Amino acid sequence: MKLTDLEYFNKLVDLASFSKTAAFFNVSQPTISYAVQRLEHEFQQNLIIRSRSHGRVQLTKAGQLLQMHGQKIMQDILAAHEEIDRLALPTLEFGLPQIIGNFYFPKLIKHFINSAMFQNISTHEAGSGLLLKALQKHQLDMALLSSIETISMPGCQTVEIDRRQYKIVVNRRHRLAKQKKVAFADLKDENFVALKEGFVHPIAFRRLEEKYRIFPKIIYESPDINIIKKMVAGNAGIAFLAEIAVSPADKLATLEIAADKTPEFIISLVYRKDLQMEEIDHFAHELKKEVTKTR
Repeated sequence: MKLTDLEYFNKLVDLASFSKTAAFFNVSQPTISYAVQRLEHEFQQNLIIRSRSHGRVQLTKAGQLLQMHGQKIMQDILAAHEEIDRLALPTLEFGLPQIIGNFYFPKLIKHFINSAMFQNISTHEAGSGLLLKALQKHQLDMALLSSIETISMPGCQTVEIDRRQYKIVVNRRHRLAKQKKVAFADLKDENFVALKEGFVHPIAFRRLEEKYRIFPKIIYESPDINIIKKMVAGNAGIAFLAEIAVSPADKLATLEIAADKTPEFIISLVYRKDLQMEEIDHFAHELKKEVTKTR
């Protein structure tokens, strides 16, 4: 079976027209017809029903099955091409959320600067949700990610590194600043500044909203943690952030959330299973040691 025949068939199903499919690939209409005929010969089944009145294409049951499997086959072929093409690239594509990167990455450079695996590393900064999708699309080799549940993804290995708490972050002059704890229910009338979708924070925040049926107003969203903290410092609102996102230099007050089963900020190293295990094990080990130091 020729892959081009399957590619023609998939597009024919999508466009439901021989002429449009031929135009899309810049080939003759008989080329598409012969491709379908070869596939029908391969599977010994009619795959399409032609409607003479409208020139439209309908699928038989066999055609529907081939469409379902054919789309997956072409996706797998595309993924294989991307991964094989990247074998020649000298870089390791590494995903790193801003919060985790600011907290851990400077401490880790010394541990793998001379490692062959990390000689050429390209870092990609985004929210954990976006980085996880990039891993699924084979656009990254590994990433340090945050989540509220253990990450499980086919083709990838997950090593949990740490668990941290979420805090309510306020200006030091805010009425709540002198409290050590605050009940989530007491925040219903507060204005929040928040990280945008694509980060794990909005997911954790929604869990608390749904649990307590309290929905505080979010007045501003940004993908930049520094902007969020500056707005809190300017008393524009309060924030819901992982504890490692705030340092003493920020001069902000952090409060524990007095709630049962508050979502945790879980930090994990997620990587492709075909990477060099010894190098990854060493990296994960050193990362855990750094975590212990910062506790």
